[in-house]
This record gives sequence, structure tokens and C-alpha cells, in this order.
Amino acid sequence: MRTIKLYFTGFWDDFDYEKNMFTTILSKRYHIVLDSVNPDFLICSPLGRPYEYMKYDCPRIMYTGEFLSADFTAIDYFIGYDDIFFGDRALRFPLFLYRDDAHPEDYLPLTEDEAYKILKDKQYFCNYIFGHDTELGIREKILDGLSTYKRVECAGMHRNNMPNNQTFNMQTKIPFMQKCKFSIAAESVNYPGFTSEKIGHAFQTNTIPIYFGDPDIGKDFNENAFIDYSRCPKGVDQLVERVIEIDKHDDLYVQMLCQQRYNSANYEQEMFLKLESFLFNIFDQDKSDAYRRPRFYRSYWHESYLKEYNQSLQSIPIRIARKITNKFSR
Repeated sequence: MRTIKLYFTGFWDDFDYEKNMFTTILSKRYHIVLDSVNPDFLICSPLGRPYEYMKYDCPRIMYTGEFLSADFTAIDYFIGYDDIFFGDRALRFPLFLYRDDAHPEDYLPLTEDEAYKILKDKQYFCNYIFGHDTELGIREKILDGLSTYKRVECAGMHRNNMPNNQTFNMQTKIPFMQKCKFSIAAESVNYPGFTSEKIGHAFQTNTIPIYFGDPDIGKDFNENAFIDYSRCPKGVDQLVERVIEIDKHDDLYVQMLCQQRYNSANYEQEMFLKLESFLFNIFDQDKSDAYRRPRFYRSYWHESYLKEYNQSLQSIPIRIARKITNKFSR
């Protein structure tokens, strides 16, 4: 079994360097050794210190579930939400699919009996679990519209209305969401292909998603299984009317809850096979053959500028470094 020296940068705080989606897949074919000094390959994400991945000159594979597109002059391969065709350099694999164990789920639609039992155990009308507002304001419009009908459980940092200011986050919200009939699953942006974990968590907890975000969401998910703000030409009022109709009629609620979530019954299996093939194509190559980013003339200058920028931010606390980067990237 071939040994691969691998390292990760820029991932979330509790990211497990040894056991994650990438090492799980790659360990099927290679012996993975973590090397933070001289890795053969780097898998990076943009959550850490700005341009931290520029410290490593090896082939760079960027993965992101955040709203950030690829800079193919600085990275060799990209795994994210953009549906890009760029030879063997890009793969669309949205955040809602991420699993540390790289195990695609086989979701069977609920039976009516199962759905009625789930409905009987629901305690709350709807949840709204977010850490911040949005520039578009749609997330807040949906909340305000539904709040004119019934109380919405705002259990995140934003607009919190819970007893004793109790809050849930992405790691702790699942049990609470299971108690709700509906979940507001609104993205921060409206961009083709960008679908985060929000709608996935809503389906996972057997609630009906009230969705806003990816205008192409129907390419992945069955549109009969959720309520899409973008399919309400009259705006929030029409969406609220639809939610009220479903909330008041158990048969409509159960019918929607029993829908297959994806457009294809084998959707996740197919996507994970694509990811596995994409990664094996990269790591089957020798390091010297795996580069795809141009490394000469103006492209080299671009990389040099980013390296210098990263170096200049090293002595600054990461919170301030991010603010500086955000200011100059607008």
C-alpha cells in the first residue's frame, strides 16, 4: 500500500485530522501519514487564518462548504458547491453531504403510519436556529411572516426568544429540531449550487424545510418534500399561506413528510462514488504530476503575493486577520 504524506489546514475547530471524510476514503487505497512540515498533498479549507494554505508548495486540494469559489491560480483542485467543469480539477460536492465516516445514507421514505407517529410527538410549530442575520433579509422576512401566525422557536444566537436565552448551534440543534413540525432552512445567499447543511438537517430531523437559497435546489432535492420561498411569486404572504394550510391539515403534512427527499433514490451513493473517484485520480499520481495550478510568469506572481500576504498576517490575532481580509476583499 502506497504511503501518502497528507496535511489539513483551515478546517473547523473540532475537525479530526486523523478520522474524517477524506482520510476514510483515502485509507481504502493508501497508507495515510499526517505531516505538517513537508506533506505530499494538502487538503485545505478557508475557515482558518487567511491564505494559510499558501505556506505549503505541494498540490493543494481545497474543500469548502462556505460561500467561496475556487481560485484555480492558487489551488490545484476544488471540492465545493460550484458546478464547474474544469477538466479533472473540480467536483461539486455540497456541504449537506459531508460525513466523517464517508458513509452515504440510504434514506427510505416514511410510511404513513411512521409519519403520523412522528407528527403526534411534535411539540413545537417551527424553529429558527441561526447565528446571524443576512444582507438579503429573506431569512428574517420568513421568520417575521410566520410569527404573525404562530410562535417560532428562535433557538440560535440571532433573534433568540428561548427561556433563559437557551441556544443551540450546528452541533447541538438536532434533538431540538426533531420536536418541531417545520424548520426555517434559509441560506445567507441565493446562488446556483450553494446548498449548506440547513436543508439536510431539516430532513434528518423529520421536519418540513421552509427553504430559501439555491435557485437550482430542485436538481438535488425533491421539490414536493419542502416549501421553497423562490416558488412563491407573491413572496412571504404566499409562503405563510402555504405553511398554514399544511399545518392545519394533518393529511397534507403527512403526505409531504412521506416524500423521498432526493430526486434520485441512490443520490448519496452516486455522489460519494464521484468523490472517491475524484480523490483517487489525484492521489494515484506522483506529487510532481499532480500539480494543475500554473506556476510561472504572472501566475507565479499571484501566488507570491498571496504568500506575502499570509506571512504579513501571521503576527495578528486570527479574528483581526479575518476582518482585514474581509475589508479588502469587498
